[in-house]
Amino acid sequence: MFRSTTTALALAVALSATTSAHADQFVRVGGGLAGTYPIFAAKLVELINANIPDVRANVVAGDIEKSLIELNGGELEIALAPTFTTRQIYDGNGSLGLATENVRHIMTLYGSYIQPIARPDGVDSLDALDDGANRVWMGQSSGFFYQVFNPMMEASGVTPASIESAGGVVEAYGYIDQVQGFQDGRLDAGVFAGPAPYSLMLQIEQSPGFKLIPMDDASLDRLEEMLPGIGRAIIPAGSYNGQEEDVQTPFYVNHLIASTNMSDELAYQITKVLYDNVEQFHGLFPASEEIDQADVLQYNVIPVHPGAQQFFDEVGAQ
Repeated sequence: MFRSTTTALALAVALSATTSAHADQFVRVGGGLAGTYPIFAAKLVELINANIPDVRANVVAGDIEKSLIELNGGELEIALAPTFTTRQIYDGNGSLGLATENVRHIMTLYGSYIQPIARPDGVDSLDALDDGANRVWMGQSSGFFYQVFNPMMEASGVTPASIESAGGVVEAYGYIDQVQGFQDGRLDAGVFAGPAPYSLMLQIEQSPGFKLIPMDDASLDRLEEMLPGIGRAIIPAGSYNGQEEDVQTPFYVNHLIASTNMSDELAYQITKVLYDNVEQFHGLFPASEEIDQADVLQYNVIPVHPGAQQFFDEVGAQ
């Protein structure tokens, strides 16, 4: 009787150990709340589940800063974010003031133009936003658009306070509602982010119309000092109705990031799956063709995950 019990216990322990050895490892992917992030994240999860044995990935919705904080604390394994936002929060300069020093770069992905606009008879430069009573959309102070538009203004010598002191109004309602704000004549200026041309902006291209607000080199130099990881690009003439000249504007790049809690081996495998399957993302959304095997570290301003770096070293990617 005793021997039978002992044998049964030993067998149970052995079976348990075998089961544990083959237990799935879960990868939680921070997939944003809207726009291109959920689309990218869903495809990445599909590729991970199809190509990495004993790993099960799923998408977790959440805003960018929340995702980075969860990534830092080990509640997520990977996420998407703009490179400049990652650095901002990494340093503890996000809206919540929490540093995320456990976040690491995996791979640079695709970018978007930051496109400040004004009504057709409105201001021609950001520094004119406090010349008179302008109604300016900036979004919530904790949100992505405020966090980038405010430094753009500051780099141009304007602040939300100076706009309000001039009799203007700073609006904070939803990003998509900004379209209705222009259509109803309740806005004089605002900001969008996306490809050029951008679908949301095309909704107001004819009525009431708009013009892009350019930024000069000096202002962009200051912005790049304020927001490491942000860049600049040219929106070609003719991208929008009535746009007769090229317009220089800030440009940001999204990247895949991971936690230092992720093993080098798993980071290596995820990097390889992404790198080897970049064409699977093409056509899913505007700018998805920018996801390629070139410039895998471009615009990155945080440490690279050792597992990703090992893969890039092996294939000679930079």
